[in-house]
Amino acid sequence: MAGTIVEVEIPAETFILGHTLKTFEAATFEVEQMVVSHQDSLLPFIWVETRNRDDIEQAFADDESVADFQLIGEVETSRLYHLEWVDRIAALIRILVEEKGTVLSAVGKDNTWRLRMLFVDHDAITYTYEHCKEHGIELKVQNVHEFTADHRSQFELSDEQQTTLRLAYDRGYYSIPREIRAEALAEELGVTHQAVSERLRRGHGNLVKHALMNGSGAPAASQPAQKTPDEEPSSDH
Repeated sequence: MAGTIVEVEIPAETFILGHTLKTFEAATFEVEQMVVSHQDSLLPFIWVETRNRDDIEQAFADDESVADFQLIGEVETSRLYHLEWVDRIAALIRILVEEKGTVLSAVGKDNTWRLRMLFVDHDAITYTYEHCKEHGIELKVQNVHEFTADHRSQFELSDEQQTTLRLAYDRGYYSIPREIRAEALAEELGVTHQAVSERLRRGHGNLVKHALMNGSGAPAASQPAQKTPDEEPSSDH
């Protein structure tokens, strides 16, 4: 049985971090890991890029969807938080689990959450949609398509990572010699240089994990690549 992938948009005010996304409209909130060890554990780890730790943590404290939060780690201006949610979204979490659905990716920006969800069949999608509607969670379906083996080529890349990687390739970032610097990519994307560096690094990590390590840390069987005579070291900038 082939699964079905659904891409949806959810207004943040009816889902999670409504106050926080409204306060930080230009910031991107990206879920790092989906954990469903039990029905009330979903979307716990979120990356946010901000230079002002105090402001983002005050926004979390004032956000009605957040029960508690903890800073897990920092990478330059990006911070990883563990968040615990209030009971308001428990119904959605239970339905996602009960109907054999899971969230593949979730990105929050511009007062909106964009999710890619995988369901076992269309009945599960319909049931989830209706249940969310009953509980005041507005799902705006953007795309529905069948899951096939080709989706492995996504390598768990977020929309931002895919956009950045494709732009970098199109602009000659990976050419030898390099035809564009990360600063220029950042300017074209309208984000900071640190954001571009993070997207490229995480994107490269996911590509290596799934293309070379079978997605689980185990090296995939492959023939060693032949090194070309004109290969030379290149900087990240």
